[in-house]
Amino acid sequence: MAYDALAESLRLIISGLPDGPVRLSRRRRFAPVAVDVDGNVAATRFLRRGVGCYWDETHLLAVDNHGAWRTLGGGGASYDEDPTAEEFERARDDLPPYQVAMSGSAGVVRDGNPPLPWGRQWVRGSAVLVGHGVAELHVNGRHLPVPYHGHLIVVWSSRRPPTVTAHDGTGRTVATATVSPT
Repeated sequence: MAYDALAESLRLIISGLPDGPVRLSRRRRFAPVAVDVDGNVAATRFLRRGVGCYWDETHLLAVDNHGAWRTLGGGGASYDEDPTAEEFERARDDLPPYQVAMSGSAGVVRDGNPPLPWGRQWVRGSAVLVGHGVAELHVNGRHLPVPYHGHLIVVWSSRRPPTVTAHDGTGRTVATATVSPT
């Protein structure tokens, strides 16, 4: 069962993540995981329950010439077994408390007007998983609070991937990592 990726991504961009866990069930087929907005580009991440599998999906968006958000594309992966919410949340249990781990990425060309690949603007997003000791990520002046499950998404449109700085609950810097574009 699918969901309206654009409508649900807009809901995340405008309202942010829900305060508490959203559990997948037969009635609730998808759950928002993460959102990041950097000016006129954004990335959203959802878990979706499929038949005999689940999908971990990233959607990349940009503001068009009329000021409206549009979906550019994205990526995802499917897994053979439906994870429980507890398994998804426990993924960070194996990480050291202050580790920042990249767990996948997606990228699309924003517009195809320039004829050469290096002249095109890319929008990229990378999934990030952080240890229990990380409370917030700082990325190019943005502050991304870490949700209860530790899964985030980072978006960028520059040629070079951004550096993220992880902070603990007191605001102390505990780790720094460059986002992996692949």
